[in-house]
Amino acid sequence: MTLGTLATVVGAGASNLVLIVVDNRSYEITGSQAVPAAGLSDYAAMAEAVGFPRVFCFDDPREYAEAVPDILTTPGPTLVHVRVEPGSEGPIGRSAEEPARYLRTSLAEWSRVLRDALEGDPE
Repeated sequence: MTLGTLATVVGAGASNLVLIVVDNRSYEITGSQAVPAAGLSDYAAMAEAVGFPRVFCFDDPREYAEAVPDILTTPGPTLVHVRVEPGSEGPIGRSAEEPARYLRTSLAEWSRVLRDALEGDPE
């Protein structure tokens, strides 16, 4: 995500958008690298600064669960920053055992497949 996207959302007047930022302070899916300024960035404050009319921040799962009906039924745009603990899931895989099909193939390989399809190569 780029921070400019937050301003774009507000500028577009997207009243039916709820953006949920699940913040575990790491890029867990690619090997748990630390997010730059992890723990220092205040995504809720950033959303407020660009004009999001509804902003929530949660550390407690019970408070989040109680707020969900309001979050989902009141016009936004709405940003929800949910702070969670990092998990233990390893990085994504490209093997046949990877359950998410789209993750089994690299972007480079998908690009070759698309190029071949556009060129009429039946592979």
